[in-house]
Amino acid sequence: MYKLTFLLALLPFLVSAQFIAPPASPPSVNTINAGYTKLSIEYHRPNVRKREIFGKLLPWREIWRAGANENTVLKIDGDAKIGGELVPEGSYAIFIIPDNSGGWTWVLSRDVNHWGARSYKRERDLMRVAAGPYRLPERVETLEYRWMNVSAQGADLVMEWEWYRLILRINLPTDFQVNDRAATELNPAKDPTEYYAIARYYLDNGSTRKAKAWIDRWAATDEEQFGRTRYHAIIEHLNGNETKALRLMKRSLALAKEAGNEHYVRMNEQSLKEWTRKLHILPADSVLNRSIAFHDPEGNWNEQSHLLQIAESRPNGTVRHTRLSIFPYSDEFDMQQVRGKDKVQMRYLRNTFDYSVNGNTEVDSNTIKRLGLTSKRMLGMRDYYTYLYGLPMKLRDIGTIVDPQIHKVWFHGEDLLEMRVSYAPNAGQDVWFFYFDPENFSLSGYAFYHKSDGPGTGEYILLEGEAEVDKMILPAKRHWYLTAERLYLGTDEILR
Repeated sequence: MYKLTFLLALLPFLVSAQFIAPPASPPSVNTINAGYTKLSIEYHRPNVRKREIFGKLLPWREIWRAGANENTVLKIDGDAKIGGELVPEGSYAIFIIPDNSGGWTWVLSRDVNHWGARSYKRERDLMRVAAGPYRLPERVETLEYRWMNVSAQGADLVMEWEWYRLILRINLPTDFQVNDRAATELNPAKDPTEYYAIARYYLDNGSTRKAKAWIDRWAATDEEQFGRTRYHAIIEHLNGNETKALRLMKRSLALAKEAGNEHYVRMNEQSLKEWTRKLHILPADSVLNRSIAFHDPEGNWNEQSHLLQIAESRPNGTVRHTRLSIFPYSDEFDMQQVRGKDKVQMRYLRNTFDYSVNGNTEVDSNTIKRLGLTSKRMLGMRDYYTYLYGLPMKLRDIGTIVDPQIHKVWFHGEDLLEMRVSYAPNAGQDVWFFYFDPENFSLSGYAFYHKSDGPGTGEYILLEGEAEVDKMILPAKRHWYLTAERLYLGTDEILR
């Protein structure tokens, strides 16, 4: 009787027990904060499992739920912009339309409570955004959504699965929000460090002039502090106030030593070394002559055409292969590039511009627009490649204004010779700085900014290795960075 009673007592539990297998496509959530906005993607993660996904399991040009099981859902807790259009705060189902012609489509739908694409209705779309997929070098077994290139101004939602990566850029109105909050909360600030906080925001987000206006208010109302004084110095330096910047950096160094903060001591000593420019005994003309003698000892640059094979890699893992025929003594130019699935050729020969795509000269208007197949674009690319791969020889061109003084500076870990170059109004609007090895006068790097943007903007390029081309010694690799953020942009490498 006791056993029967015990079994009857267990019966509800035995009846309710149920085996649940692990899901084939488990759920996942990826959430970030960017600026004042929270961004979240909720989805289920299927595996490839030895299947051919895009083009077979998921047919081309058919809507796909961008995941498995229930809708893949993007949540935004504030207003944003996607593809230039306003996206109000809310939740949106994400769909993707893959296309073997190269142009894929993101779809944002207002309906978020369905199973995949079964109940999808186009009239419920919020928007559609065209995007070009990237071919991945390695297969991604499990579907993944990641947030990349996150900043206060937005983030990239990145989908990777099988052999493809697709990116949806989401832009945020953080700058406007910061301005609005500053107008109401910082006139005046309750705490002087709030002036420093907004100055750092503008410094970190590329607005050095606004950063200076706010750091000046901090300096007028708060006590010195080695960390904040260091960034005051950096802001002044980026605004071209070198004397004041050096004075503030030296003061920050002294304060850091008093506080016993070795980290800031090292950083400040490094900055002072980078900012100290010493006049060099050699004039610019002599340095340029010696550099040209190193890179083009037989004077071949202007005497013949040059064939270059270049691999242009970018942080997203893509590599674009470019074949250039450069004619420095004339206006002619021939370029062949592999852009995704397209092989593009653009030429300017014997005063005639022509192009082809995958061997075809008859190309529709959409392809012309997508690939930039115009004479203006081609001439711009001719001037770009001819200038970069003709350095330092191109510094002898008409319209180039070379500052006669050379300075010895610290540039990215090396003592180098710096030459400042600007251009006549009809030749260019950029200011360049070229860096030479003080022993053999080879080019080690260069940097530039647009006159309208001012110092501290633009890009810098670090050179690595040597490649022999037509008895010239050219830099083999060019590593590109944004100056303000020190953000890596890509590497261009000569393959021959």
